[in-house]
Amino acid sequence: MNHAYWFKPKMIGYGATPTSWEAWAVTAGAALMVWASVAAIASHRSSSAMLLTSFASLFVPTIALLVISMEKNQTPPGLKGRR
Repeated sequence: MNHAYWFKPKMIGYGATPTSWEAWAVTAGAALMVWASVAAIASHRSSSAMLLTSFASLFVPTIALLVISMEKNQTPPGLKGRR
């Protein structure tokens, strides 16, 4: 596996910024999955099974994006200002 960094810490605030095409692709994929889940929730309000599935599908891309950005980040969490 390539150990190049895909994300870097933001200069101001909390979080990471994509710095490579792989990071942008992962971010766009997660955003599209969240958008599709929100669209499914909005159109199927009556089915509780559909709602549960849609809410679960909101968390999967979000957690995956967080894990990937933490693994491929230039600086470990909590060490932003330390060198």
